[in-house]
Amino acid sequence: MPVPQIVTVIGYFLVPAANAAAFRKNCAEMIDLRKKETGHLASAYSFGADGTAVSREDYDSADAVIRHMEVGSQIFESTQALVEITGVELNGPEAELEKLRDLFGGMSPRVYVTEFGFRG
Repeated sequence: MPVPQIVTVIGYFLVPAANAAAFRKNCAEMIDLRKKETGHLASAYSFGADGTAVSREDYDSADAVIRHMEVGSQIFESTQALVEITGVELNGPEAELEKLRDLFGGMSPRVYVTEFGFRG
């Protein structure tokens, strides 16, 4: 069975109440950038009542993830000053994940190799 060529990046954040509005502004700016990127399939930000947040981003390749990080680097740097990143997950085909190890290495991501699935 072929493995779907989807690379998913999931970020977990703790957002101080004082920074919540600025973080949401950054989320909206990232969404605006993403609409212009090829290979970026989907993005969503979800918020918990306890000040936590989760971002989920789906791409058609590791190369698309790398482009996204380059295009949005200023917004990401601003976001890092606003929140505590409490976790990062990378999901996808093993060959694609290998291309992301250096980029995300400093964040100690959890890495999950996709073995089954489909892409509609």
